[in-house]
Amino acid sequence: MKEDNDKINDVDPKSTTKNTQFSGRVLAAINEMCTTELCRPGIKLNEHINKLFPTEQSLAQLDGIMTSLEQEVDDLDGELARLVEAFGEAGAVGTSALNAARESMSDLETRLGRVRSRTQMSDSSVLTMTRDINQLDTAKRNLTSSITTLHHLHILLSGVNSLNSWIAARRYADIASELPAVLNVLQLFDAYIHVEQVKNLTERVEKLKADLSVQLAADLKLVFQSGNINQTAVDMCKVTAVVGGKLEQDFQKWYVDQQFGEYIVLYSDSEDVAWVDKVDHSKLAEFERNGMGKVFPASWEMGRRMSMEFCLITRQALDRLMTRRRNELDWKLLAHAINHTIMFENLLCKRFPTKGEFNFEKIIWQVFNKYMDIFVEAQSKNLTEFLDGCANKIRTGEEKPIRDTSTHAFPLPSSADLFLLLKKIITETSKLCAEPDKLLKQLVLVFRQCLRGYAHGCLTAFLPQVTTQNSITTTSLLQNLIGEETIIRLTPDQQFFTCCILATADWCAETTQQLQEKLKQKISEIDFSQEMELFYNISNSALNTLVQDVEAACDAALQMMTKINWAGIEAVGDESGYISAIRTHLRQYVPLVRDYFSDRRKYFAHFCLKLATQLVNKFYGSILRCKPISISGAEQLLLDTHALKVFLLNMPSLESSIVTKPPTLFTTTVNKTMTKAEMVLKVVMTDVTKPDEFVINYSRMLPESDSSELQKILEMRSMRRSEQQQIIAIYRHKIEGIEPAPASTSMPSAFSAVVSLAADGIADSSMRRLEKLVKKKL
Repeated sequence: MKEDNDKINDVDPKSTTKNTQFSGRVLAAINEMCTTELCRPGIKLNEHINKLFPTEQSLAQLDGIMTSLEQEVDDLDGELARLVEAFGEAGAVGTSALNAARESMSDLETRLGRVRSRTQMSDSSVLTMTRDINQLDTAKRNLTSSITTLHHLHILLSGVNSLNSWIAARRYADIASELPAVLNVLQLFDAYIHVEQVKNLTERVEKLKADLSVQLAADLKLVFQSGNINQTAVDMCKVTAVVGGKLEQDFQKWYVDQQFGEYIVLYSDSEDVAWVDKVDHSKLAEFERNGMGKVFPASWEMGRRMSMEFCLITRQALDRLMTRRRNELDWKLLAHAINHTIMFENLLCKRFPTKGEFNFEKIIWQVFNKYMDIFVEAQSKNLTEFLDGCANKIRTGEEKPIRDTSTHAFPLPSSADLFLLLKKIITETSKLCAEPDKLLKQLVLVFRQCLRGYAHGCLTAFLPQVTTQNSITTTSLLQNLIGEETIIRLTPDQQFFTCCILATADWCAETTQQLQEKLKQKISEIDFSQEMELFYNISNSALNTLVQDVEAACDAALQMMTKINWAGIEAVGDESGYISAIRTHLRQYVPLVRDYFSDRRKYFAHFCLKLATQLVNKFYGSILRCKPISISGAEQLLLDTHALKVFLLNMPSLESSIVTKPPTLFTTTVNKTMTKAEMVLKVVMTDVTKPDEFVINYSRMLPESDSSELQKILEMRSMRRSEQQQIIAIYRHKIEGIEPAPASTSMPSAFSAVVSLAADGIADSSMRRLEKLVKKKL
């Protein structure tokens, strides 16, 4: 059946409409109307028929399917007929509505035309009605202007006539009241200057002003020179203000010069009495006290002018005097003058707030700026004297702390006094200098010198030291080298004082950082990093001194360790006595140092790290000097090494009720060196009958070693020199990759002597110095 259906030609609905394009709405409507599969656009008939008749047995339903299809076609035909009929009715209704709309638009346009015509007629009527009103308004304005002009002209003519007679009679009160009105009215005729009468009148007024200026200039000087200040003087000043121009300026200058003439002469360069501490402000006070400010017009600002002139004269005079007599200046005198000037300027600023060109802020004060080097020199001298006093107090014991006075180390009081003094100088700088930031830049160098001077002169100079000296004195070089050394340790008070110096240096470094941050708010480029580093170096030096002092007490125990006959030990016992001695000493001093640094725990941690590092390195070196060693001796040393390692790991918490875990760096340092010492002892106990295997085991146990260290370890065993050289040669070849060198010539005689001395068992410390000397000679 399927093969028969394949023969049916497929009909593609798209092929019938491939040239027809429908809109989206049409396509959507079509899809909505398609209620059966056969109505779907793009349906493939072959597939649909195969779907309906998948087998031959399904052909039995063919008649039923055909009937349903025919019924569907009939239904579609009926629906299509109804749609066509409905579309025809809708077209007729739409045409009718369109015609009605066109008629309405035509009617509306006719009505708009009638309204527009009526509006034009109304505008014409309003324009006709207002034309007469506009003419009446223009006539009114012209009449008013004429009347006003005539009135002004009358005022001007009567005023000019009056002024002419009043000037001759010196009636300044009347002139003061009339002249402003005349001048104001005259300005109204500027537009009519081309009129002959107006031009003549203007020239007449100008001549009156000129005559009045000449007469007034003489009268003003006469009145103020006589000192008879009355209402006439007040009226004359009012007239002068109205006239203005050169008359006003010349009189103001003349009056100010007259007031300060004596002052200028008194403080001239030829007068010996003139000096910075003799500046007199009495003239300004007299001007205010006598009420002279009310005599002059307010617009003159005569009080401000006199104050400004006084300040300028004073500033120039001070500059000349201080330049000429600079050698006589000292800081006390300069500070007195500056303080006096600041108070005076503050009064001026309150009395006369800034207005235009009159600004009294720092107007005189700024003259002292270029003499601030005197202040810098004075402060440098003051700080130097302070540092000398601090050093002297420490030297005499006045400021040298004693252990009984405190349970923990504290900064020296002089360090706080130092920074208080620096703070005082900075505060004084901002109060006494008109440009404090520039002065601070000059003082930065002084501050640095002061901080360094305190660091070197008051801390480093008095830092106790652990010293060594020879127990015998001889002219023989060899005996001097062999002579035993005696270590001079710190006393308990010196230990405490060393901790105080460390605390002082640390506090100074932190405070210097704060000082730098404070000054950076005003001077961005300031940098005290070198001074802070110097204080931290002093702290480190003090810490090294403490470590060296505690460590030195362990030297005797380590020397005892090297003098034991390790080759003669036959059995392993308890830990050796030198371990107990080291433990006893550390139990005595480490808790004491911890108490001293109770408020500076970081330094105690550094102390423990440095001390443990020094001890384990010295212990490792002492192990290498213990030779020869038997197997039992190596086992005993291994036991001692483990006991010392366990003790050192717990050293930060010795005699403490609170046991804390030591820092990782501390634990790593102790474990690394002590583990290496244990490996060395295990190497000593290793069988060497098979050199190749011994070298492989050695490189595995001590991977960071080298041939020189291997030689030292082999010397700890009871081996012949040839056996040692054989193992070293194998190590160099297999591990270091160095080819065997040809046999060397005979050993230098000096070095042979050293070897023989070593065989005789000379003390280790002297032997080391002798070896260094011989190597240097070679």
